[in-house]
Amino acid sequence: MEQIENVNAAEAAPALPTQEKKTVDTTAENNKKWTLPEFKVSGVFSSHMVLQREKPIKIWGFSNTPYSKVSGCFDGETVVTEVGEDGRWELKFSPRPYNREGQPLVIADDRDHQMVMEDILIGDVWLIGGQSNAELNLHPCMSLTPSMEFYEDEPIRLFAQTQAFVYTNQDYCLEPQPDIINPEWCWKRPTEEAARAFSAMGFYFAREVSKYVDAPLGMVMMAAGGACIRELLPENLAHGEGYFFGANVRESGYYNTLIHPFCGLPCKGMLFFQGESEGGDRTLAEKYTYELALLVADERQRFGFEFPFYNVQLSNYRAEGAQFFPWHDIVRVKQYEALSVIPNSTLTVDMDLGSPEDWPDWAHSPRKLELAERLAALALAREYNVKNEREVSSPTPAEVFLSADKTKITVEFTNVGAGLIVSGQAPVESLGKEVEGFSVGGYDHRTPAKATITSRCAVTVEVPEGVEPTHVNYAYFLTVTPENANLRGGNNLPAPAFSLALK
Repeated sequence: MEQIENVNAAEAAPALPTQEKKTVDTTAENNKKWTLPEFKVSGVFSSHMVLQREKPIKIWGFSNTPYSKVSGCFDGETVVTEVGEDGRWELKFSPRPYNREGQPLVIADDRDHQMVMEDILIGDVWLIGGQSNAELNLHPCMSLTPSMEFYEDEPIRLFAQTQAFVYTNQDYCLEPQPDIINPEWCWKRPTEEAARAFSAMGFYFAREVSKYVDAPLGMVMMAAGGACIRELLPENLAHGEGYFFGANVRESGYYNTLIHPFCGLPCKGMLFFQGESEGGDRTLAEKYTYELALLVADERQRFGFEFPFYNVQLSNYRAEGAQFFPWHDIVRVKQYEALSVIPNSTLTVDMDLGSPEDWPDWAHSPRKLELAERLAALALAREYNVKNEREVSSPTPAEVFLSADKTKITVEFTNVGAGLIVSGQAPVESLGKEVEGFSVGGYDHRTPAKATITSRCAVTVEVPEGVEPTHVNYAYFLTVTPENANLRGGNNLPAPAFSLALK
């Protein structure tokens, strides 16, 4: 198998979060200060891009001449604006339905500057956030999909940003960047070269959605390997939570460089895979629900609407992961809890899609096609009305009951399809069978418990003798495998890790 590429040195051997502040050289020679250009369209926009359909189209840029006029011509519509005192200008075109035919977009000012962008499509723009398993490029994953072919003319467009560039140019992290920091980053057609260097999760997702949706898809990568939430939050929020340091870059560093330039871009939704870094510190793990909700709420405000948020529950990182991330069990549970506090969000289970035992990288599983298929199925149901959401969702706890004598706990599930199953068995075979992975008790005192599928949608858990039934838990341990957590729905999707308080 091929060794994983595009994982920077900081990610190759994951380190525990440190309380030591990262230092960045802020001398005038090294600090890249923003200087207004004579005239420039933001690097967010380029030839081959996709613009979000059915929303006002916003194009912005910069000029060092306040009050000068800027005009744009697109698809028969001409709009005019004025450069503001801050040197920023914004053009707003009327909403449009999707269009697979590439069109030109011409931007000019009244001082003889002009930019022509070609092959502009109208469709759906998806953001890809998180850390290295979101950023992990397609190239190493191709060993599991070697027959994949690439078509430059298919209606998918890719905008790739990389953590490696930020990590080696940390002076950009000092403040929010008004524009794209690497001029080589731009929209690209899905050639084999561009696709292999793009997020595997994102590219596989676009391919799967495109099977059912005619609208072009634009995928924007703003994930960063090793990113902690405090590095993805803007500075005021990071400092408000007491963070004055980062793990790979300074606090807010990845927000400043990879996210801020895109704020305000109309989009369809976000795919998100993050949390590994918080698994290295129990305090960070226990705050994960709150801080994830804080991040999502802030980004929704900055992008201008409550975009759909497609979260991924952490993978299994084999036994090797425990030495770096001893609190992943807590993070998974907190990711489940976030479902109830982040509106318009989903949770896709990835615990069974960790790296194969013979794969050289335990932290970055190549099984991104299967993950993307699960994400795409949910998006096709929720955003495109193509599938039935109940049929493509993992079985999820709906209600929990403690018997009067406190000896049994019944957990009822929704999204069970033909019925709950023990992995590898049919619903009719699974009724009455024991399920692995349940426990009773709180954070520090969880006792494994016998559990049985007692109906199409319910599992009954026996309270171990001498244990106070404060919580019922599933897959609430560090190294999760299909054998030690084997509850699935009739659609063969695994149940998420969770911890439910009992009244």
